Amino acid sequence: LEASLDCLYEKRSSTREAGLKGMIDALRGRVMTHFIDDKYETLTHQILSSIKQSSSTEAVLAGRALAMVSITAGAGKVAEHVFEASFPHLSRSSKLGRDSAVRVSAIEALGMLTFVGGVEASTESAMEVLWQIVIHKGSAHADQTLGTSKPPPPVKAAAITAWSLLLSTLSSKRVMALQLSSVVGALSSLLEDPDLGVRKAAGEAIALLCELGDIHLLPQALGEGETTKTMAMELQVVDQMKALAASSSRKGQTKKERSEQRSSFRDMVAILEGGACHETCLKLKHGDSLKISTWSQTVQLNAFRRLLGEGFQRHLQENNLLHEVFNFVP
Repeated sequence: LEASLDCLYEKRSSTREAGLKGMIDALRGRVMTHFIDDKYETLTHQILSSIKQSSSTEAVLAGRALAMVSITAGAGKVAEHVFEASFPHLSRSSKLGRDSAVRVSAIEALGMLTFVGGVEASTESAMEVLWQIVIHKGSAHADQTLGTSKPPPPVKAAAITAWSLLLSTLSSKRVMALQLSSVVGALSSLLEDPDLGVRKAAGEAIALLCELGDIHLLPQALGEGETTKTMAMELQVVDQMKALAASSSRKGQTKKERSEQRSSFRDMVAILEGGACHETCLKLKHGDSLKISTWSQTVQLNAFRRLLGEGFQRHLQENNLLHEVFNFVP
């Protein structure tokens, strides 16, 4: 790690890229919280310098490195500092990054840094940044009003997923305080998106809203006071999700993609109709197992696995942050 940090001071971009890659690999492979506690200010400063560089590869690696610093630090003042220092830069890269890979990396980092080190107000700020990407219609007018450039499908899917990660931290009361009809309406329109990643991310977000808000989208569950328009929209969402769960073909989809879509949306429809999330049991190397029984936990699990890669099991065994998030005792 010391050697990797030294590389970030070098002028040659390939050397800095090698340093960032070495740092990511080291932090995935071992939980070195003491190193982060001692060096977090220097690490954050140098990694943010790499995000501003012209090389896309360097900026992508820098986003991942920031996420690893936050995950290793765990909840507390260090993660709060990393978030506060990084938020303006990650927000800009998320909305205006030079290419899809840079934007996706920044979005994933923004989601995780906020999840670990954000307080209530900063969580709302990050969710607003991500939502601006989600609702972008791909027009010049949207560029100006939202302050973000047109998001390609991978960027939009990443923004929905990161928004869902932060949504999973909200209380039921705060979820119900959202403009649910507007939010669900925007997400339901994305269920028709040509891209599977966008459709799946939108469905996951809707299922999470229903779970957290204890909302059941069934005709008999809709209150008498609800407007016809609201009822129609909610029932339309259920129909859309059911159609995706049963869909056997869509132009341009592979057999694997069709199977993945049906499986994913069947689980989501069960939550919309008042059922429980399908329980998942992960068998771990040391003989332990991790049980995931809510959609919130599923969203959080996917976020950590995506960023930790092969280091997930090591961190699940040794990282206090993951112990707290998943209520796991190794």
